[in-house]
Amino acid sequence: MKKSISKHAAVIFISVTALFSLYSCASTSSKQESLNDAEAYYNRGVDYYQNGEYDQAIADFSEAIRLDPTMAMAYSNRGAVYLYKGDYDQAIADCTEAVRLDPTMAMAYSNRGAAYVNKRDLDQAIADCTEAIRLDPTMVMAYSNRGAAYLYKGDHDQAIADCTEAIRLDPTLAMAYSNRGAAYVNKRDLDQAIADLNEAIRLAPTLAMAYSNRGVAYVNKRNFDQAIADCTEAIRLNPTLAMAYSNRGIAYLYKEDYDQVIANCTEAIKLDPNLAEAYSNRGAAYLYKGDHDQAIADCTEAVRLAPTLAMAYSNRGGAYTRKGDHDQAIADLNEAIRLDPTLAIAYSNRGSAYTRKGDYDQAITDLNEAIRLDPTLAMAYNNRGAAYLYKGDYDQVIANCTEAIRLDPTLAIAYSNRGGAYARKGDYDQAIVDLNEAIRLDPAVAMAYSNRGAAYIYKRDYVQGIADCTEAIKLAPTMAMAYSNRGIAYIGKGDYDRAIIDLNEAIRLDSNYAMAYRNRGLAYTSKGNYDQAITDLNEAIRLDPVNTDAQAILQQISRLQQERNRQPDYSRL
Repeated sequence: MKKSISKHAAVIFISVTALFSLYSCASTSSKQESLNDAEAYYNRGVDYYQNGEYDQAIADFSEAIRLDPTMAMAYSNRGAVYLYKGDYDQAIADCTEAVRLDPTMAMAYSNRGAAYVNKRDLDQAIADCTEAIRLDPTMVMAYSNRGAAYLYKGDHDQAIADCTEAIRLDPTLAMAYSNRGAAYVNKRDLDQAIADLNEAIRLAPTLAMAYSNRGVAYVNKRNFDQAIADCTEAIRLNPTLAMAYSNRGIAYLYKEDYDQVIANCTEAIKLDPNLAEAYSNRGAAYLYKGDHDQAIADCTEAVRLAPTLAMAYSNRGGAYTRKGDHDQAIADLNEAIRLDPTLAIAYSNRGSAYTRKGDYDQAITDLNEAIRLDPTLAMAYNNRGAAYLYKGDYDQVIANCTEAIRLDPTLAIAYSNRGGAYARKGDYDQAIVDLNEAIRLDPAVAMAYSNRGAAYIYKRDYVQGIADCTEAIKLAPTMAMAYSNRGIAYIGKGDYDRAIIDLNEAIRLDSNYAMAYRNRGLAYTSKGNYDQAITDLNEAIRLDPVNTDAQAILQQISRLQQERNRQPDYSRL
């Protein structure tokens, strides 16, 4: 279920990145019946290579090199085999030697470029693939590999251009369709992405990465069941494909099955300890489960592995917001926005942090930008409603939360915030209807109980108000508002001492909570302790200069004191 700890809690959306398998090519020459010369070993190595017998291929290419240390193609092909085995350093070493022996060997540059892509040395990968294309403008795989490098660099238009050229040269190259589909996913052209990935799968039904990439597209289309099916098929075809587990975890994240997210991302990390996205995604799951420290730990590791992964900063910022470290949250979210100025959720999360710091105008500015970037981001509307709630603009709260609910009818916190606005407008029955729905959708939303308690208190049902606030405190023992609301209920029941105990705790939890000072001032006024009441009410006004309730109570105290002063002092007669 969607977790929330306040009226302006941020939901973290998670970014998904497709991986790109890279093919390399080996040249063949005529067969020799004898294995007494280098070319014969070379030819047999090619056969082993094409049959997927990589260790035997390496052995034969190595023997060919021993017999003829100048055979550049043997180095290039052995490098290609190492590339398939994931030994990228050895692949680079072999291709470098091939290029030294034959500087015109385009295939060696292409294979070395592929190895550099896998090592994320993207500029060197692009340089090598560009040289391969210069030497052989018809080398399909060089375009495909360079497209993959541009994709990792975030240059999706150039990636599409390279993959399109690869497809023009070889319309049967499934990997080029898969890579181009991944680029279209990142450009949010999801229908075109799925069309490309369907074609990749038609051409190569066992291409696991195409299923994983299509799963990413379906996640973005909010078809989570299809996304899970595609990623599951990718895993069946290639049980070691770490990104497929991470992508499946994302789909489960949207389905709010956080244990499955953690299980899938943990498996992804086991398979590839350097997969930053898996740490970021697992961190998001821990965030929703309320384990903020583990969320921060995972996102910090993601940032260490991929310092440009904007979503990891955004997720970590969300965790710091929930821990109450708003300055650190804003620092992380600033960095997320610097890295990706189009990341709507980062603006939404930063807006939430600013709301908690009491900078409501800056919060609304951020949330306006989040909505401009992604008009379907329900939580941004909810968070903007929360900022307006604190500004006292209840009509705007209702309008924003209503739009959030239209976009996501399961967003419990939006019902809670709208219910809070209706309560403040005096429509307590509608408030209770909304808050009942919030609690039905997510019985763990403490704020919904606190808000419903407030509505019951306004209706003078103090017993139900106390029950709801007590449940809110059980769910969130640090929620100052729940203590403050319960304190008001005790004032309504005439139990001023218990009210003061609750209001003391509210102030201990949030020393800047103006309404708690106002409420405690009311309790002291009711007990006749005007000096303490005046101190509290003045503090409430200092914290919130437009707090008309506190000003009204001070005026009431002044009248009471004047009346007391006008009474004759019979003790002096």
